[in-house]
Amino acid sequence: MGRPPQSVLLGNLAAFGTAHAAVDAVCAAVIFSLFWANSSSTDAVILVIAYNIFAFAFQAPLGFIVDYVRRPVAAALFGISLVAASALILPFNAACAVILAGFGNALFHVGGGTVSLSLSPGKAGPPGIFVAPGAFGIFLGMLAVKSGLPIAWLLCGLAVSFAAIALVKPPGFAYDSPNRQVPARRARVSAIELTVLIILLVIAMRSLVGLVLVLPWKTDVALGIAAVGAIVLGKGLGGVLADRFGWIRIAVGALLASSPLLSFGASNPVAGLAGLFLFNMTMPVTLVATANALPRWPGFAFGLTCLALIIGAFIPLAGEKAVFSAPLVVFASILLSAAALHVGLRRSFGGEWR
Repeated sequence: MGRPPQSVLLGNLAAFGTAHAAVDAVCAAVIFSLFWANSSSTDAVILVIAYNIFAFAFQAPLGFIVDYVRRPVAAALFGISLVAASALILPFNAACAVILAGFGNALFHVGGGTVSLSLSPGKAGPPGIFVAPGAFGIFLGMLAVKSGLPIAWLLCGLAVSFAAIALVKPPGFAYDSPNRQVPARRARVSAIELTVLIILLVIAMRSLVGLVLVLPWKTDVALGIAAVGAIVLGKGLGGVLADRFGWIRIAVGALLASSPLLSFGASNPVAGLAGLFLFNMTMPVTLVATANALPRWPGFAFGLTCLALIIGAFIPLAGEKAVFSAPLVVFASILLSAAALHVGLRRSFGGEWR
């Protein structure tokens, strides 16, 4: 499976990136509308938790199924359809809407994630660009609910994205080439399972830190938008820069640089924004490192990274969130994450690749 033509690469990134923002916007609007109106309701909290389990934890088994049937584009289109159905059924049955939104989100992500991983096999740039718009979509969906904008308006983005994905030519996939060679960067990998576990640990820790961070300035609208922009740019540029200058150098270096900014400078908008940008640069690297270890199962690999995200997000529920958000704990967590990422990437590349 070679690299597709530039038109195919750009077309898929545009279609699936836009769809990612649209899907996350509608899902955020559906879920946030429940919580916005009934923030003190136990049922609303349960539905929000259920959505996150469906949307994130179910990605790994759904990704395995998508890889088995070899239909990632169909999975993405079906996922978009389920998300649209969730918005339409929300006024009549909230629980059903949550289930549809969760499964639809999961199916779209593993389908679109597989496409992004297949655009430039072994490269972190395209997956980072695919994932980055999700943060903007979540922000847009929450903003729509706060502003009283009907969710129906957000469905227009889903319709356009559905048409774009249906029309764009997909790339070749790993399972389309029975004799596909594993990328050279992975050629010396031993104990693949341990390497994957190390990378997933890094992802879980990143999710944990991102959840407990205290950024008081985000209540300002302009700074809140800037925070979303920092996250989007970090994810989008992280993979591109890592491919250009080296995964270990960029990903581990960015984590180390973000540690003092997010730990001790989070209350300062400039330091906090810089920290968010650097912190999120690791995302595409950890995603593709996992996929490289499972070259014939890209959807499953994408799903595993999202499973790690939800595990990291639920860790604070087992204890006091204040403990995890303490500056020294955040600092130590990021440093430990950087060390684990360095070990995982060195194992992936045989200790030779930057």
